[in-house]
Amino acid sequence: MTQEYPIWGFRQDRIGARLICLLDMLRISERFGGSSRYLWLSQPDGPYPELSDPAVFLGPTALAAHVTVVDHIPDRSGREVLRSTARNMNSQRFAQRLAGGERFLCDSMAELIRFMDEPAAAAAQQVRRIFEGLELAPQIRDAMAHAREKLAEAGGGQPIAIHVRRGDILDSNPWSYSCWPSKYVPDEFFRAFAAQTTGPVIAFSDTPAAVTHLAQGDPRIVPVAGLFDDPSLSAAQRDLLELLLMGGCDSVGAPVQSAFSQAASIIGGARIIGLPHMLAPGAKQAASDALLDRVIGQPDSFFAPGDLAQSVTYASAHAIATGRAAELVGALADRSDFMERFPFVYRELAVAAMAAGLKNRARRLARHGLTSDLMRSRDKPGCQQVLMVLGDDDIGPHPKDPSLEAQFVSLCFSGRAAQGLIVPALAHRLLSDGGPAAQALMLDPRLVADHQREGLDLLAQDDSARQGMTLPLWVLRSDWLELVTDQNIRRTLLVDIDLGQKLAPARDLLAATEAALAAGETPQADDLAQRRLGFCAAQLRLHGRLKRAFALLHWLDGLHPGDALTHKRLADACFTAGNAKAGWRWLDSAEALMPENALLRLSAAMRASETGDADGALTRLQQARQLWSDLELTGKITRRIRKLADPQPDLPKKRA
Repeated sequence: MTQEYPIWGFRQDRIGARLICLLDMLRISERFGGSSRYLWLSQPDGPYPELSDPAVFLGPTALAAHVTVVDHIPDRSGREVLRSTARNMNSQRFAQRLAGGERFLCDSMAELIRFMDEPAAAAAQQVRRIFEGLELAPQIRDAMAHAREKLAEAGGGQPIAIHVRRGDILDSNPWSYSCWPSKYVPDEFFRAFAAQTTGPVIAFSDTPAAVTHLAQGDPRIVPVAGLFDDPSLSAAQRDLLELLLMGGCDSVGAPVQSAFSQAASIIGGARIIGLPHMLAPGAKQAASDALLDRVIGQPDSFFAPGDLAQSVTYASAHAIATGRAAELVGALADRSDFMERFPFVYRELAVAAMAAGLKNRARRLARHGLTSDLMRSRDKPGCQQVLMVLGDDDIGPHPKDPSLEAQFVSLCFSGRAAQGLIVPALAHRLLSDGGPAAQALMLDPRLVADHQREGLDLLAQDDSARQGMTLPLWVLRSDWLELVTDQNIRRTLLVDIDLGQKLAPARDLLAATEAALAAGETPQADDLAQRRLGFCAAQLRLHGRLKRAFALLHWLDGLHPGDALTHKRLADACFTAGNAKAGWRWLDSAEALMPENALLRLSAAMRASETGDADGALTRLQQARQLWSDLELTGKITRRIRKLADPQPDLPKKRA
């Protein structure tokens, strides 16, 4: 019986995700001593019939030791899903719960599940060691050996790889109606990456003809399809072989959001070079210049119209940064058939026109984008942001319009709706002014300068010192993670932006203060320094350094017992530590100190919902609506709470 295993592994998708999940399950089981079993879904009449038999991928010893084949999605009720909760749990707490008889589900997909105090390098090293000892099916082992022999014929040196994602993004509906910059990389950046080496470059792609177009006759670029010539290999076996071959490369040039390359890196240790942002600055600049020149001067040179459309997303940002936005708008804005077929281009050109000072043209492009029949909801926010800032008429919004502040705060906690160039620029303007948005987020305007970045001059102001400045949104979200429901934003906030970067503006101040506290001395810090240290405490809490966070926050509370933000941060730290009783005491105090703050009410609503207090959550939501009726975020949090209260579980799928 599989129920006796405290740790299950389960994925119902493709071979790469299943293998990563199996390895991560084995890693967690090995580290914490809990027995585990991977449930392999076998459905010959299901979506992945080629995965029905795990024996074509794994050897008999591995199967007997770790895998149970099931013909329907198992009942996972009563098991905590680790991918959702591990980031808020330390290793000691997990070990205690595992020893106490609790049951867990490992559902890793393209990255390893890690606990809040678990180093990424240690987890990756453990998984690679486990994989080296995992028995593969004989046909897989033989095909890998043959592929490596053929690759050696293509040239000396350690091979590198490129992952050229094209496929349905080019012309399939509805995927091609939207842009995918995290999945799609123009040819120029792949060529710049390949130019860094003289050895073979293995090209992995779902569109072989696109690789031929990209290679332009370069013999070093080797399509992976030619390395596996055994006709009996199934498509799923080839997928696994490609995963293993990519993982064995020295480095992989890939889109930022490439689950395939991330999985390959986990298994084989290949370094992922996210393109284009991880290219050397000079190479990235030259490739961006070449791409923009081609978009403007040679639009018919692209592999397909969809290739041009996806490339516009990159070209528009570079055009704005280099003062060529008007040139780009002039080249493409009259191609109405092209924009109607790829409606997200309206958004790119509207922002470019706005940056070029072509306000009326920006408004027209934004309006056309919003009314286009094929425009996806995920791409409308860019057009809405243009009209939000410029207004939908020649007069435009009043710079102190409270509805703009409310729209901005709601955008802060959204996913794709906040992406782009405009919202970070708006963040700098509104948070510097200390108006309703700054008051709701409780961010001291003096801290804006600590984290501001040079950006694009989209929101030119009379104060020339602020032109072109932006504020990264993680700065605003750090104290309100409970209001962030988008998992990609959470991942960026917790993983992609490291703690050192967040603490950098106050590094020396923090070190001196912590040293004084450890020595029993009184730290020397004026009001602004105290605000900086409170911000540092919030970052320490997010990254699991709870002891350090508590030390700073209790010291700050002793200096200013009536500070609502310090009490809110203490509440967050207590909830993170699993002490809900103390968390509520501090959060109730923060609400009492700042009763007019709608975000504190939303925070309390989320906390109440998480503990099953539906009435308390409803009360806080109603209070938030009364405090700030224009805040759309309240409606979003309400929907989120209802979803938590009434989840829709997966229904078991059994064979007929």
